Amino acid sequence: MRIHLSNGREVEAALLVAADGLRSAIRKRLLPGAEPRYAGYVAWRGMVDEAVLSAPVRERVFPHFVFDLPPHEQLVAYPIAGADNSVAPGRRRFNFVWYRPADERGALRDLLTDAEGRHWPEGIPPPRVRPEVLAAARHAAAEVLSPQCAEVIAKAANLFFQPIFDLESPRLAFGRVALLGDAAFVARPHCGMGVSKAADDASALAEALAGTAPVAEALQDYERRRQPEGTRIVAHARALGAYMQAQLQTAEERAMAERHRSPEAVMRETAMPITPGVAVD
Repeated sequence: MRIHLSNGREVEAALLVAADGLRSAIRKRLLPGAEPRYAGYVAWRGMVDEAVLSAPVRERVFPHFVFDLPPHEQLVAYPIAGADNSVAPGRRRFNFVWYRPADERGALRDLLTDAEGRHWPEGIPPPRVRPEVLAAARHAAAEVLSPQCAEVIAKAANLFFQPIFDLESPRLAFGRVALLGDAAFVARPHCGMGVSKAADDASALAEALAGTAPVAEALQDYERRRQPEGTRIVAHARALGAYMQAQLQTAEERAMAERHRSPEAVMRETAMPITPGVAVD
């Protein structure tokens, strides 16, 4: 197999593994209809140094994995290591993700337009986000979030956002070419499967290639093992996030949204599994 690279080089290989992410150039050539699908909401992200938080937030909120659940929104926050990977008290950081609906043709387009009027449809670089967009996000935090979480947003010096997409590929194997990781499937972040799914893909691919079957047959075995799992993960994450979508276009989306709309449902599905009849302390 001869592969033509973007820098003009040509290489020959027995196998090509496409692990080039959400906007995979290889997938686009092989599956032009498999495009990332906007989820209907964005994720505001950032980190706050533990030391700058007020004493009440530092003592009562910082040590925990926190959920804040305004209607149609969701914030999760949790402590992480600080500079130089320090976990010493006072030197850690609080990481957060705040999901907010954004209509694709209205609010999202405005969010993705910089001060010079340039539109960034695939995601705007953080330095290009307009100051008034950041100010509006902090104002919204004060309006809809708990005071503790609003403080976290207010004190985040590096506030930025990203549109949420998901992606499904109906096939993973094309002769001696295989799709892997985010080039194959992208699930919304709610089930935390990005890295682990890619690792499982790589492990399954290695196992398939370890046998004596020709490469093309081995890749078909890899596809049989991983394509259903990727579909399942995307569907689960889509169900968890449906209630935050700005537009619910299908009956299936509306049903998923109703199932996960209440705070109790979000906590049950996202925070911990609960077995009926078993008490949780």
